[in-house]
Amino acid sequence: MKAINRIFSAVLLAAILLAAIAVSAVYIGATRWHSPATVEVVIEPGMALRTITTKLAADGVIGTPRLFEVVGRARGLGRSLKAGTYEFPAGLTMPDVMRMLARGQVKQYAFTVIEGWTVDEIAKALEGQPFLADPEMPKRFAALAKNPAQAKAMGFAGAPSLEGFLFPDTYLLAKPLSEANLVKILVDRFNEVWKELQAEGPADNAMGLLDIVTLASIIEKETGDPSERPMISSVFLNRLEKRMPLQSDPTIIYGLPGFDGNIRKEDITHPHPYNTYVHPGLPPGPIANPGKASLAAALHPSRTDYLFFVSRKDGTHEFTPTLAEHMIAVKKYQLNGGNEAKAR
Repeated sequence: MKAINRIFSAVLLAAILLAAIAVSAVYIGATRWHSPATVEVVIEPGMALRTITTKLAADGVIGTPRLFEVVGRARGLGRSLKAGTYEFPAGLTMPDVMRMLARGQVKQYAFTVIEGWTVDEIAKALEGQPFLADPEMPKRFAALAKNPAQAKAMGFAGAPSLEGFLFPDTYLLAKPLSEANLVKILVDRFNEVWKELQAEGPADNAMGLLDIVTLASIIEKETGDPSERPMISSVFLNRLEKRMPLQSDPTIIYGLPGFDGNIRKEDITHPHPYNTYVHPGLPPGPIANPGKASLAAALHPSRTDYLFFVSRKDGTHEFTPTLAEHMIAVKKYQLNGGNEAKAR
């Protein structure tokens, strides 16, 4: 009986060893297999591991789908896969592919929002971007960003839209990207920068968030030389304190559909809500998306008695405290050049 047990044990051990050798041979063969070409594969949200494995095999990324699925399940890959577009370079082994999926190494695309861009300009820049799954997404993005209900839902009650709160920066975006995801990414970045500014110290004025961002957007559009932002801020704040109209050309432009680049006399008197020649105080909301420096200038303006500024035509401005001095500057820098200048 003991002899039989020894024989049985020896046979069983041999079978186990043979099985282990066979599995090892398959695994070694799989790990030595290299993908022949660079391939992009889109992993949709909620896609099952078996479906992903089948797709990877069909696209030539892996050569042993059954083994890949078994190993993937053993490592818990099916519970942690990140959706997105993966670019698998040629020459990858199965463990390489598995590591990319486990780390969520989706392909990312750089997209820059320029300081001073409006919602419509961001939407225009989105057109044709490779990270879009749907060419209609830019239109939906603009509609969502202009929706006051969306602004309220994201914590900006009273704002007419998300204009001003879509922070200018360079972003790495993954495909497929929805309009809701992009809005959240841009607003989250604004909130981060706003917290950084708050941590630097209290504001030098009593304005609320919406008014600060609105003022910052005007500063952004009026500034040529970055060093002048705090002084431009002081001019507008001094005017607000004296209940003088801001008379900012960019606010006229913002409210004119199809603006062709030329401000006409009828544009200056156009009664749209954003025209600060017609209406006193700040406009109803931001006219662009300001960067950090313009937000800082709105929070911490220079201390001056300036009420006017005029372009020197070199990117800088001449600042003056009185209308008489301003008109002298206008004559010096504008009228002598043959152009009519408005006092502000």
